Amino acid sequence: MPTAGGATDHRAMSTFDLKARELLSQRETPYGSVGVLHAGADLNAWWIWKDREDVDPAQSICDREDLIYVASGALRLELQGRESVLVETGQTFVIPADTPFRGYRWPRDGAACLFLAVAPADATFSTR
Repeated sequence: MPTAGGATDHRAMSTFDLKARELLSQRETPYGSVGVLHAGADLNAWWIWKDREDVDPAQSICDREDLIYVASGALRLELQGRESVLVETGQTFVIPADTPFRGYRWPRDGAACLFLAVAPADATFSTR
């Protein structure tokens, strides 16, 4: 994929094994592990691993749509002003822009959950 200077950006052409949790970088939180798969000019993608994690007391908000794909396990999403959603292995859900949410593995004493999150590169995430 050519960049503005005409060179090829090989990072945009890399493959990653989501289930093996391959990544470019990773950070650990009490609420799960986050691995960066892609950080591009137009799109960002992360895998998120939830296993025996605490439930984040804060809600996250993204100013753009946030696409979720569950690769293994199940993810419960609490969406402010809407019914909770259970996203299971192989399912996709789009969190609407500006919707406060929190997500955690389900059932709480069940198997770990691995999911892919994709958002535009210019998306802004905040908590409240």
